[in-house]
Amino acid sequence: MRVRRLAMVCAVIAAGAVGLYARKKPHTTWLDTPFTSWKRNQVIKLFNDSPWARSRGYRGQTTGEHGNFNPGVTGTSGNATLGVNTVDYSFTARLFSAEPVREAYVRMLQIMNHYNSLAPAQKQIFDSKVDWLLHADVSKEVVVALFYHTNDPLSERSINQWFATQTAGTLRQNAYLYTSSAGQVQLIKYFPAHGSGGLGARFIYPRMINGKPILQAGDQRMRFQLYVPQVGQTIYLDFQPSQMMYKGQLSY
Repeated sequence: MRVRRLAMVCAVIAAGAVGLYARKKPHTTWLDTPFTSWKRNQVIKLFNDSPWARSRGYRGQTTGEHGNFNPGVTGTSGNATLGVNTVDYSFTARLFSAEPVREAYVRMLQIMNHYNSLAPAQKQIFDSKVDWLLHADVSKEVVVALFYHTNDPLSERSINQWFATQTAGTLRQNAYLYTSSAGQVQLIKYFPAHGSGGLGARFIYPRMINGKPILQAGDQRMRFQLYVPQVGQTIYLDFQPSQMMYKGQLSY
């Protein structure tokens, strides 16, 4: 009888020890696994709705029966599609310099090209083509890739033309990063969406100012802001630095 009771006590203690270990074990998610094992839905979420990818919608001016008209934007009178009374714009800003975003992009390419089914030689060729993305030197730059869309074809043509004809010089006074540590950070390079592989327009900012990183872990936010004439206002997309930890460090 005593032996049986001892066995029961030992079992309870062992179970308690296992439970204690489980409670102390750090919480892990799919982000803690190698990116090559990420699933399609996980990649899509990281690329569109994550600490490194923020989206926001904006509504244009309501119009009458002959198309869209925004009195604050030149060239919109009579230029929109008939039957579209309200133009909706959506913008997604992705921190493409952040390692998880670049890994998500490569992982989606793997999924689309059935990477796991490729022969070793084919995998090697694939890897050589995406290696520059995974190991890009972003030690001096922060890259914001901006994807945009609208429900109106003519408005989309207009906004595409606007982004395609901009330069770092024309955007420097209205395309900023803002952080609590560095304040307003000016644009240094700009690349239009054409030829970006679906990434959108890319805005490049310095990673360091006066020898210090523009973003610190204690900052409350990092904001990307851009005045878009087709929308008629400045768009704002905010990132939360406290959520941008990846592999034990702040990734942006």
